[in-house]
Amino acid sequence: MRVDLHMHTDYSMDAQTPQCTADKVRACIAQGLDIIGLTDHMDYFRRREPAENRDVEACLRDAWAAKRQFADEIEVLVGIEIGQIHVDPAADALVRTHELDMVIGSLHAMPNDLDIYFHEYARLDCDAFLREYFDELLAMVQHGGFDVLAHIDYPLRVMRHGDYVPSFDQYMDRVEQVLRACIARGYALELNAAGIAGWQKKVGPPQNILYEYKRLGGERISIGSDSHALDTVGRGVEDCVKNAKEAGFSAVTVFRSREPAQVRL
Repeated sequence: MRVDLHMHTDYSMDAQTPQCTADKVRACIAQGLDIIGLTDHMDYFRRREPAENRDVEACLRDAWAAKRQFADEIEVLVGIEIGQIHVDPAADALVRTHELDMVIGSLHAMPNDLDIYFHEYARLDCDAFLREYFDELLAMVQHGGFDVLAHIDYPLRVMRHGDYVPSFDQYMDRVEQVLRACIARGYALELNAAGIAGWQKKVGPPQNILYEYKRLGGERISIGSDSHALDTVGRGVEDCVKNAKEAGFSAVTVFRSREPAQVRL
């Protein structure tokens, strides 16, 4: 089975447009994918209104329509990527009141409501920043309400500057806290391929984190291209599978109606 459980249509404001839901699914079929997750953004913040989805109700209606329309060709899982689910009760309400197959939990924005992509790292104390990042990530994981923890290594994509090469190697105690919380709550840890397009040129998380997750007893993983364009569906999923197998995983977890099922890699 070829799976890609994290992707975006033009309902996500940071995605390529035009890129309707049906065309996204057709692109996935053309790439030979068997199971996909449609997971457009909905980010929540402390001091401003939710954003990143142009119309969440229409988005989910289109996803359910595509699930039915293409059922004979591909399995479509209706999902959503919630950013900062722990900072606004409206996020929990959205998940509770909508029928979904899967919910991805992401930490995109720090307490100042600025996306991690847009901080000026050359002017920051990066050590202090990463400590705060893990504080926030652990708070989100402990809050719960989702099924898949996305891109634990999100800051590593964008923090590099000058001679500074970001790494979690000095923060493995904090990584372990997050991984243990994921295992205790039954979340799947995501292998995310977006790093292929950046300076890292590889999928994440770093392999030592995947090994640590397995050592701690983690059994559930998810795989996603994090595609924001029609021509990037399925990108890096083979690399994700390779890394997962090397770490000792033989199956990927898919969520249907929020219930986990194992699909062999």
